[in-house]
Amino acid sequence: MKSVINVVGAAFVKCGKIFAAKRSYGSEYVIHKYEFVGGKVEEGESGEYALKRECAEELDLRIDVLRPLGFSEFEYPDKVVKITVYLCEMLSDFTVKEHEECVWQQLSDLDAESWAPADRGMLADIRSEFSRSYSLVTGATGGIGRAFCMSLASRGENLFLSGRSAEKLERLAADIVREYPAVSVKYCPCDLTDEKSRSQLFSAAAGYTFSRLVNVAGADVQKAFLKYDEQKIILQSRILFEGAASVTRFCLRWRAPRIKIINISSVSGLYPMPYFAVYSALKGALTSFSLALNEELKGSGATVTAVLPGAVYTRPDVVEYIKTQGLWGKIAAKSPEFVAERSIRAADRGMTKYIPGFANKLMRAFTVFVPQKLRLKFIAKRWSKTEKDAF
Repeated sequence: MKSVINVVGAAFVKCGKIFAAKRSYGSEYVIHKYEFVGGKVEEGESGEYALKRECAEELDLRIDVLRPLGFSEFEYPDKVVKITVYLCEMLSDFTVKEHEECVWQQLSDLDAESWAPADRGMLADIRSEFSRSYSLVTGATGGIGRAFCMSLASRGENLFLSGRSAEKLERLAADIVREYPAVSVKYCPCDLTDEKSRSQLFSAAAGYTFSRLVNVAGADVQKAFLKYDEQKIILQSRILFEGAASVTRFCLRWRAPRIKIINISSVSGLYPMPYFAVYSALKGALTSFSLALNEELKGSGATVTAVLPGAVYTRPDVVEYIKTQGLWGKIAAKSPEFVAERSIRAADRGMTKYIPGFANKLMRAFTVFVPQKLRLKFIAKRWSKTEKDAF
């Protein structure tokens, strides 16, 4: 009876490439063949612990084990090898010690015959899963988020969707695939206000290559500051700024050579707004963050565009609110499709700041010359009459 050996392998995947280590010893079936870094699971070890130990021993490499990718079994003439492969991330440089060489291979060009037989079972699945690039959209199931998803899918961009509701994400993914069957759609529910939930999103999305990020998720709360409670302050601050910054950092870690980031800010963030104080301050911070980050990333193949829309026809309560603004609301308000389409074009042209709609641009140009004291009085008088809290 052949012996059965349980082994683990580390799949390091980045930018559509996989890390391959060539064996310098072993039987005729594995010597001079590429393999996943890893080895036998010792008694009492978990798969994760065994991987960390093997990577440290073979490459002086520290790793983070992100999630299991799959399992395969192969029968050699003298033994049966059962291998579990985990997606991992390198936390340090490596040193080639026991292998002939270690290289990054393009997933789309993998030659399975050059790999050890036991490892080949997972290669096709990994190539299928990670060889594409994706556009990540937060707040994907909202009015603006959905418009971005459809517009990007119409361009043939594969999508990774995130939002609070798994049920809504599933329906949206099905709608996209039905209309654009060639587009690959992944999704993962996430509450961006919660660090643990963000960590789960990052674990699920790690390994994929992101060529675009659209931060749409928001919390549309407009009311006097003293009507806020502590939870509402934390929620709005985290979803409008902290969450966007956190997801941006993640996508830059798993970015394609060229990545375009779109942060949905607001014309409300152009200046202080009484009765909209928290929202306008956070949107202003997101705009400032976007412009500063774009400057930091110059020459790296990454661009950041802050989009500052005015009113957008989304939820029924928002539509009713726009109606109360009379002629100005009719002129200035835009559809989600208009905002999405024009914003993508602006990002593709490398614009750092974009205000959708001529009326909103005109308002910005005009109010620049109005003293701040007068702006504050006008805004306070107008916005004190309305209140909304959709969260």
